[in-house]
Amino acid sequence: MKKIRQFIFIIFISTFLIACGQQNPGTAAYVGNYRITEDELSFYLKDLRSVVPIENNDQGTSQSRGVLARLIIGQIITQAIAETGAVVDQSLVAKDYENLEKQSGGSDALAIFAGSRNVPPVLIKEVLSQNRAIDAIGKVLSPDSPLETQRLKGEEFVILKANQNNVKINPRFGTWVSADGSIAPPANELSEPAFGSPENFTPGR
Repeated sequence: MKKIRQFIFIIFISTFLIACGQQNPGTAAYVGNYRITEDELSFYLKDLRSVVPIENNDQGTSQSRGVLARLIIGQIITQAIAETGAVVDQSLVAKDYENLEKQSGGSDALAIFAGSRNVPPVLIKEVLSQNRAIDAIGKVLSPDSPLETQRLKGEEFVILKANQNNVKINPRFGTWVSADGSIAPPANELSEPAFGSPENFTPGR
């Protein structure tokens, strides 16, 4: 009887360890098989909060969702560029940054402006590049159309990719909304587990 109990105990421990390993601790999200870690998210949140300090828990949660959504959309746009063969003109991105910096009143003011919209200063140029990428994707898809139509086509394609991608969000951050590339708040922010279960938080499922 004692051996049976020991055997059951060993099975229980082994199952527990396997389950813990499958929960992918430290994962903020998956975009298909591409993993975004919590360390990566924390890096960008720290940069964001260097210009827009966290005020309360709700704002902190909102900031986390906003930054994570941008990282996810960034990866989806990267995939869309690869799929369409679109080429982003970085000289236009540089000009966009220069114009935005002037309109904002300098680099410090631009950083604060970006931070107020949940864009970490270090990602400003990346976000501007993503905007140009949408135009470039639309140009490939509809080369003879006006710029506004191309942008619309680019946006539609990115949303399509957002729907097709198997995006998995760590439940503590919320739920992915593919229709507009956002993250909805958790149903209950106090009771959600720190990590999703193997059933609902593994890539490729």
